[in-house]
Amino acid sequence: MLVVQGDITTQYADVIVNAANSSLMGAVHRRGDPAILAECRALLTSTYKKGLPVGRAVATTAGDLNARWVVHTVGPVWSADDDRSGLLASCYRESLRVADGLGARSVAFPAISTGACGWPLDDAAAIAVRALRATRTDVDSVRFVTFTKEARAAFTSVVTGDENIAAGLAAHPADQWRRFFAAVDALTPADRTVTWEAPGNQLPYPVYTEEFWRVVRLLSELDVVVPFDWGAWSQASPLHPDGRGLAVAPVADAARLATAYVRGERFCDGTLESGLGNGALDAIFDRLRRWFTEEHGGGR
Repeated sequence: MLVVQGDITTQYADVIVNAANSSLMGAVHRRGDPAILAECRALLTSTYKKGLPVGRAVATTAGDLNARWVVHTVGPVWSADDDRSGLLASCYRESLRVADGLGARSVAFPAISTGACGWPLDDAAAIAVRALRATRTDVDSVRFVTFTKEARAAFTSVVTGDENIAAGLAAHPADQWRRFFAAVDALTPADRTVTWEAPGNQLPYPVYTEEFWRVVRLLSELDVVVPFDWGAWSQASPLHPDGRGLAVAPVADAARLATAYVRGERFCDGTLESGLGNGALDAIFDRLRRWFTEEHGGGR
C-alpha cells in the first residue's frame, strides 16, 4: 500500500479507479479516450439506466491509458448531519471486488470524495485504508494517487501511523489469527534450521521448510507487512535487529520489524534466517500473541 502525488490518469497499473458521478464521468475522461466513453454510454443504456448507484463499482476498458481496465465508482457527498462513511468504504471494497473479478494484481485509487464531494481528508483517508485492509483480495499492490500534497500527507499518515497499523491488524477475523498462532506453535526445531544449497555454479541460497514458509505467508496475509519510513524508524527505534524491547513497544513496531525481515528476504537471501537466529522472529510472534490475547481481546 503506497501513497504518491500525481495524476491518476497517467499511472501504470492493472486497474485505475475513476472517481465518477452516477453518469460514470470522472477524471479518466479528461484524456478524451473514445473507447472508455463508448463503454460507459453502453452501460448507461443497458445495466445502469438510472446511473451507477453511490458506493457501487463497474469496470470498462482502459483504452489508451497505462492500465488494463478502469473501474468506475461513485463516491458519496460528505454531510455533517448524515453518516455516509459506509458508502465511502463501499466504494473501495466494491472497486477491489471488481478488480479481483478481473484478475488484477495492482490497483491505483484516487482519494475518493475528497474533491468536489467535500469529504475531509483525514477522515476519508482513514475510511479508505481501513476498508481496504479489511477486504480479502488477491490484489498485490494498492496505490493511492493524490492530487495535492495535503492529500498525500493525510493518506501517508494513515497508512503508516501506529493506530492505523493496529486497526489493520484488528480488521482480520480472530480465526485467522488463531490459524497463524497454531502454525507458529507447530514449528519444530527442524523448521528453525536453515540449510544452504548451491547447485551447479549458482550462489548459495537458503532453503526453508514448507511449514516455516506457511508461517511467513500467514504473517503477510495479516497486514503485518506494512509500508513505513524504514530509515527514520530504524534510527529512532532500539528494536532492530533482534527485537529487544519489543514486548513493551506498540504492536505497530512488531509489524514494522516483521516487514524488515519478510521484505528483506525478497532482496537478500538469508534475512529470515538471521531473524530466526537472533530471536527477532520469536519476539515478533510473542508481541503479536500478547496483542491478540490482551489488547485485541482475542483470548476471550
